[in-house]
Amino acid sequence: MSLLLTGSGSYLPRRVVTNGDLAGLVRNFDQQRAGCDLDQWIRRHYGVVSRHWSAEGESSGDMAVVAARRALEAAGLTGRDLDLIVMSTATSDHVAPHSVSKVQVALDSDAVFHQLQDACPGFVNALLVADALMARAGHRRALVVSAEKMTHLIDKGDFRMSGLFADGAGAVVLEQLPVAEHYGFRSFFAGSDGRTGHALRVPAGGSARPLTAERLAAGEHHLVNEFREVYDFAVRRSRECLLEAVARAGLTLDQVRHVVPHHASLNILRDAGACSGLPFERYVLSIDHTGNTSSASVPIALDEARRAGRFADGDLLVLFALGGGMAWASTAYVWAGAETIAAGRARLGARS
Repeated sequence: MSLLLTGSGSYLPRRVVTNGDLAGLVRNFDQQRAGCDLDQWIRRHYGVVSRHWSAEGESSGDMAVVAARRALEAAGLTGRDLDLIVMSTATSDHVAPHSVSKVQVALDSDAVFHQLQDACPGFVNALLVADALMARAGHRRALVVSAEKMTHLIDKGDFRMSGLFADGAGAVVLEQLPVAEHYGFRSFFAGSDGRTGHALRVPAGGSARPLTAERLAAGEHHLVNEFREVYDFAVRRSRECLLEAVARAGLTLDQVRHVVPHHASLNILRDAGACSGLPFERYVLSIDHTGNTSSASVPIALDEARRAGRFADGDLLVLFALGGGMAWASTAYVWAGAETIAAGRARLGARS
């Protein structure tokens, strides 16, 4: 049996915010000092032209439900077919109940669910968790979904934050199917370094520093990004994620057809790609119109590429993500096309 990705879906909120729109919102961009206008600066540093911001009453759970339904539709399944749901989000609807409970109810599912709060690496970590649970607990079909309302965390008046971060959701369906063993997930790699966790932080709002009127007025509920420190970490760990995933799969870098990375920023991805030696055209990117959607970046880009027909049966993909924590994770996956999936389902049906 191999664990296959049999469907994917994504969701981007209706509101599109361009770099030009941000010029009227931010308060701290100095065009004279930057030597260019805001649109040029964001394109040069982040590679973002536009991004999607959710509506006022639209939550991470709401976005996750849409992406999940689209993934199930692509897989030809319903929520009743699921045994397991694993969700990642750093912007949960509530402290309790978790957003994943909304997803389960909306899908009319009885699947057991779990939620991770791993920020940027969350989707790949959720794949790892689903893989482990399906191997040990006997689950046959799982939904892995990531959704982030980053506009809930950022100071929209700060051009560095509003220029980069945005909202969205992505999801995949996983199935255990009897196909050739070289298909599916070939390796996982993950690591964490809490000593650098301060580089991406929200100072107040947790049990250690509860949110008060004074802290709210001081903006301590907003995400703080130590950009220089994050850049060095991200470039180094991106290369490690790529090389380790391939090595642990017993494969070589030249066999990689597609890399689906976390959309930290375009300059980080370009520099990491140069260090790895892999042609940058193999990177699957949507950052120009999505920005950085934290843990949703990888599944959104994956779904857009699948729907565009970019992946062929037998292609080796490497998915990797890194960030908040600080943590990193990657996986090597051999793509199974529609015919391979159909054949696996037919064999499974014959065994039943």
